[in-house]
Amino acid sequence: MSRRRALGALAVLVAAVVAVVVHAVALLRRREEVTDGLVLLDATGPDGTLLDLDGLLDAVTNGVGQDERDDALLDAETLEVLSLAPLEPDARASARLALPEDTRACLSLSWPTSAGYSALLVDLPGPGRYALAELAARSLHEAQEDERDTGALIDPVSGMTVEALRERTAAALDACRGTEEPASRAVRAAAALEAACAAQSGLDRARAHSAPGTALLGVTFTHPPSAPTVGRVLEPLTDAGRDLLVRLVITDASDDEEMTAWRSCLDELHAQGAKAMVQVCDSIDLSTLDDENFNRRLDRLIEAFPDADAWETGNEIGGDWLGEKAIKRTLKATRRLSESPQTSAATRVLTLYYQLGQGQAENSTFTVAQDALAPELLELSDVVGLSVYPQWHPLGCAADRVLDALSALAGDRLIALSELGYGAEDLDDGPWWYGSPTDTSTGRAVVARDLTAAALGRHDVWAAPLWWYYLEDEIESVAGVGSVLANAAAAPSEGGEACCGG
Repeated sequence: MSRRRALGALAVLVAAVVAVVVHAVALLRRREEVTDGLVLLDATGPDGTLLDLDGLLDAVTNGVGQDERDDALLDAETLEVLSLAPLEPDARASARLALPEDTRACLSLSWPTSAGYSALLVDLPGPGRYALAELAARSLHEAQEDERDTGALIDPVSGMTVEALRERTAAALDACRGTEEPASRAVRAAAALEAACAAQSGLDRARAHSAPGTALLGVTFTHPPSAPTVGRVLEPLTDAGRDLLVRLVITDASDDEEMTAWRSCLDELHAQGAKAMVQVCDSIDLSTLDDENFNRRLDRLIEAFPDADAWETGNEIGGDWLGEKAIKRTLKATRRLSESPQTSAATRVLTLYYQLGQGQAENSTFTVAQDALAPELLELSDVVGLSVYPQWHPLGCAADRVLDALSALAGDRLIALSELGYGAEDLDDGPWWYGSPTDTSTGRAVVARDLTAAALGRHDVWAAPLWWYYLEDEIESVAGVGSVLANAAAAPSEGGEACCGG
């Protein structure tokens, strides 16, 4: 090709690129003008018709409506709450919202999928009209692209490769792009979201079975069991092929009989090869104890358990029932444990309470972490954990992104899923469900399986899930959770395969 022809071809190419860019900019400007600079969102009901805001909130809250609405606008990077209840009615679409000027935002809300209610973290690309589920599906799908070597991973529940699951999402998103009519596009978007959530859950479960088994599999004892019971309830967990951790929740440190029972329990745990983590104070008690009794409790615990492997220095920090003294007391306990020769070598765990929009903005997890936590408290902590109760604060397929934000907050520290529970009497009033809308045992098992796997499949996790009502669920319920936790946490054997099936 002559130089003149080459230059001519280059000019044509440049002109074509410029034309595409100009067209794209024009479309964006037209979209922004049509929506008055707002984000319009479409969602459909089971009959395929567009929902209005009341219908959308009915779906988000599992029928409760305005009283439990949990839609929130978050900083897309940190997940700090920017505003609560940003969704407003709009005659043109299911809902509208205004974007902040200087912050990349995502919409957080609970959403029903076939697996149950998940937190959706919906990245908002700018003003325009969109299918809500399509944006949520795209957010999940694009985040999964950052994973490496997922093609060979197999979801132990569906038996499909992660790549095959992701191909379903890609096909569903392509179908959305080919549909302009809002209701029809929203219907196809719902299918794309189902596929994206299935791919994310499959990826989480597959990673847990392929990641090194260095993270601890943890449960919680809320009362001191006898030595034979300790062995009985630990036995199903050993199938995971991981070291075990048990949190001890001491009710009354001034009760000699209770303390003696806990001392025997800790000794038996060590005899069984498990590690023990002593909780300084449960969040409910932390809000009611006066300073004198808190100090006396801390003294007694340190005296009684100098050989504890770990200490939970603060429990459910950010809970709106805690009051203003919670962080000061947690810092005091953390300082004391870090300075005492008896306890300084033990791992110090700080647990935050998970909620992104179901409570006050100032109590949301990452707002508390950024605004209220003393830098010294994070500096003296070895692990930053999260307490999650899906019936009150859905998580589901958003678990990996939430844990990413927790890891960014923790810096060079490890993170943990340091409290998890489902289906107890004090939890069943929560409006959301996961696993099954009617069968609590099924819901408990699916929550235990999926969220344990989501945490233990990561390389920055110290322990999970520290299941709260483990003794009650393992001993008193017909279907315990021990084997479910073990299967979800199954570490690969030396040959590279998981040590037990899904």
